Amino acid sequence: MTRSLRARFAIVAVVTALAAAGAVGGAVQGLFERHVERELLAELDADLRFLARGVAARDGAATLTVQPLPDPRFLEPMSGLYWQVRNEDTGAALRSPSLAGFDIPLAPDALRGGERQRHIVTGPERGKMIVLARWVDDGAGTQARYRVAVAMDRKVMEAANRAFVMDLLPVLASIGAGLMAAFALQGAIALWPVRRARRALRDLRAGRRDRLGGALPAELEELAADFDALLDAQRHSTRLARERAADLAHGLRTPLALLGARTRELRDRGEAEAAAAIEEVTAGIDARVTRELARAHIRGPGPRSGPTPLAPAVARIAGALARMPAGGDLAWRQDIPAALLAPVDEGDLTELLGALLENAAKWARSELRITGEEADGAVVLLIEDDGPGIPAEHRAAALARGVRLDPDRSGTGLGLAIADDIIRAYGGELRLEEAAQGGLRVRITLPVPARSTT
Repeated sequence: MTRSLRARFAIVAVVTALAAAGAVGGAVQGLFERHVERELLAELDADLRFLARGVAARDGAATLTVQPLPDPRFLEPMSGLYWQVRNEDTGAALRSPSLAGFDIPLAPDALRGGERQRHIVTGPERGKMIVLARWVDDGAGTQARYRVAVAMDRKVMEAANRAFVMDLLPVLASIGAGLMAAFALQGAIALWPVRRARRALRDLRAGRRDRLGGALPAELEELAADFDALLDAQRHSTRLARERAADLAHGLRTPLALLGARTRELRDRGEAEAAAAIEEVTAGIDARVTRELARAHIRGPGPRSGPTPLAPAVARIAGALARMPAGGDLAWRQDIPAALLAPVDEGDLTELLGALLENAAKWARSELRITGEEADGAVVLLIEDDGPGIPAEHRAAALARGVRLDPDRSGTGLGLAIADDIIRAYGGELRLEEAAQGGLRVRITLPVPARSTT
């Protein structure tokens, strides 16, 4: 069975429509067949009475005459309507031209005058035939009695039924189409809460709402309540995990500071090799602690995250870095539309821009350029410097945790890695490219959540 609800509705609609149309068609056709049979039998009975009244004998029983029936089909060979009058004593008989010499076989009966009997016999074309028969006197005062019979081939009824079915098929097709249209409408209405739930979940993920409650129909309120309870528990667990990670990272700061002091003591005593070994280990631990602290403070997409005006945030951080020794001699060039909004929490945006602009300022020689735009449903931010850049083969390593491509420069080697963590938390992408000035270009792409239609 398919997992698609829409496909299941379609299958049920088609099967139900076909079954309903078939049942209606069968019932109507059966009623029509019984009606046709009653009407034709009534006509046969009228023909039988007409024929019986017209039976007469001349010269006693020697010459039998019959008043012809008005229906022209009694004159057409094998038309399906027949009559026969037989003197059962002498065997003399008159037959309708439609019989073409065929003798209607009738079983003996003991009917009294005026009574009629129905027979099913084999007709001239080897098909079933309905026969109505009765006994009549010749009207001449003799003792001769005649058996009068009119017959109808079932093909007459079958032809009427086929014609009716052919007329009924368009009606049944219309009924089936109407039922399928009704089921399609019912399926669309039934699936509407599912679409609402999907939009509500997208809004929840994009941060436009913080709960599902109130976004779903009353029938799904219990589901929404259970989901919100699960979401609250997950948020609580995530907050506790972040707090514990931050507490652990902060708790390691003091032992690292003590190790740093012991390293300096060892170096002062001339044990430089031991001090260098300890410094290498503590530097790695410090880099991990720094990154985990940064990751613990990433808010990520949520009900209170973004959008944040991008131009003021860039101007504020660039102004602060321009007052520091590393950025004081650089030309800071900014080209960001005033109305451009970054779909990022303000705190995360500050952390992101701080890491990237500080890294760019550290490597730039004379100029640093920041540009931004919205294109193809995403905010694109470019940070370019005219420094030495990063060779293509080393760019992937630059995003790894704690990797320093130049050990002679100060820093932890975590700026790009932390920025990449923040961008990934918002479903974006960070790419390292070669800038037009020959330095490094950091391309940030942040998807803009679609606006809700509910």
